[in-house]
Amino acid sequence: MRLRDRKLRLGIVLAIAVTAAVFAWRTGQNGATPKCEPGRVEERDAAGTVTKVVRTTCL
Repeated sequence: MRLRDRKLRLGIVLAIAVTAAVFAWRTGQNGATPKCEPGRVEERDAAGTVTKVVRTTCL
C-alpha cells in the first residue's frame, strides 16, 4: 500500500506541474513580440530589375 500511495502522490504532483507549465506558457505570450506577417518583398536595383526576393513564412 505504501508504494501505491507514493505513485498516487507522484501522479498528483506531476499533474499540477504540467498544468502550471501549460498555464505559464499560454499566459507568457503577452503580445509584446511583433506578430508575424507572411509576405514577399522584392528588392530592385536602379534599373528596375529584381535582384533579391525575400519570402516570410509564419508558423
